[in-house]
Amino acid sequence: MSKEVSAADDLRRIILNAASLLFAYGLPRVFTAGSVVLAARVLGNEEFGNYGMAAALAVIMSILATLGMLPLLVREMAREPDRAPELMRSAHLVKTMSNAVMLPALLILARYGLGYSEPVVTAALLLGLAYGVGAYAENLAAYYQAMERMHIWTQASALFGLVTGALGAYLIWSSSSMVLFCAAPVVGQMASLGWLLFRAPAGVRWGHRARVGQVRGLMAELVPFAAAFVALTVYYKVDVLLLAHWRSPAEVGDYTAAYKFWDIAQALSLVGIAAVYPLLSRVAPRAETRGRWAASRVMELTLLVTVPLAALLWLAREPVVLTLFGDAYVRSVPVVGWLAPAFPALAVNLLAGYVLGASDRMRYVAPLYVLGIAVNVLLNTWLIAASGAVGAAGAKLISEVMLAMGFLVLMTIRAGASPGLRPLILAGAAAGLCVAVSRVPDPSGGLLQALGYAVLVAVLYRFGRVLSPAERSTLREAVLPDEESDSGRRPPYGAEGSA
Repeated sequence: MSKEVSAADDLRRIILNAASLLFAYGLPRVFTAGSVVLAARVLGNEEFGNYGMAAALAVIMSILATLGMLPLLVREMAREPDRAPELMRSAHLVKTMSNAVMLPALLILARYGLGYSEPVVTAALLLGLAYGVGAYAENLAAYYQAMERMHIWTQASALFGLVTGALGAYLIWSSSSMVLFCAAPVVGQMASLGWLLFRAPAGVRWGHRARVGQVRGLMAELVPFAAAFVALTVYYKVDVLLLAHWRSPAEVGDYTAAYKFWDIAQALSLVGIAAVYPLLSRVAPRAETRGRWAASRVMELTLLVTVPLAALLWLAREPVVLTLFGDAYVRSVPVVGWLAPAFPALAVNLLAGYVLGASDRMRYVAPLYVLGIAVNVLLNTWLIAASGAVGAAGAKLISEVMLAMGFLVLMTIRAGASPGLRPLILAGAAAGLCVAVSRVPDPSGGLLQALGYAVLVAVLYRFGRVLSPAERSTLREAVLPDEESDSGRRPPYGAEGSA
């Protein structure tokens, strides 16, 4: 089989992975977004701010349950599918121990460390329990990602979103209770885990008996991943806790509403990253020493895609926020205005972490995020006092861009992956177009500006030749395969019956 056909086959698999992952990450958010928006309207700014405090604390503590294990499991199972059963059993045992630590620690911190009210403590515990159940589901999700059978994870994620969204909407509408609303994710995670267990092969479902040495080996490999994801999680949620400490719950509610766009951007970034991660994990050990490799091009495409998307939200932020959350959240509009420009940096930082993990360089990620935490806390200390929620968003933008600069240097030095000059110029030109378009008067509040910007960026990317002729040819072959080619008939890696 020719090299070109092989490239098309790989690209086709990545496209299918991305489609499955888009639904896996997107469907839960689509199904739960309605219930969250409904909760924001029913609870009001202040009580919704209490929910934001509980959710932020639960997310930070959830890393003690998940330990950042997902990318490690995906990498190891993708490289050695035969080890999946032993890795699964070891992962389940480690998650059981970590859950036994996480839930009591969450209770102690919420009640005695932060002094939260009883409803907030209970809400945080329920959300923490949901993450605890989800930690086991994550192990099985890693198997399906590694085997590139991601449609099964998509099904489980859709089930989680449907159950959580429908039950959450019912509970908040019937009771107006924040605590009962936080019980819905627990039921949703249990439904998701049940489906993943039902679909898993018998030998993988709970795994084979794991020896003590295997569990210790997994824990030793896990240390840099856990350290990185602890630092990452604290970095992305500490601003909410600081805002809650220094400002009113109503202002936290405004920030929480705006931050939902950040969560969506993070999820969409992970769609593309997770789609290509199994392939990067398999090729990284032999490719990163040969000069420019696939991770470099993925980084370029990440910037070229995320810059226009962030610009579109920035231009249309006012009508989008007010349509979703209502006039009561008008103070969220300027917060989105500061968060949206940071989305490309967010995507770069997430991708860099996964590329370094695929390249066995994960130990460098945690120190950089720890530095990011220090910068973020210092900026928040200054800017929250001056500007509240808007200041917290400004601190996020500055620290995120600084972190991205650090990761680009680290990627170049340690992983042999960095974007070329031409894509950087095109991404910069796309950002410049956004600034120029924003100066055009728009009676629609930004919608017409966003439409015009989309047309201009399409023209820029067309004449800037974002995709090379070879890439366009490979893309056409991947999307419209030749029926007579081997790649059109070859079953995808990890099809039913493998591993």
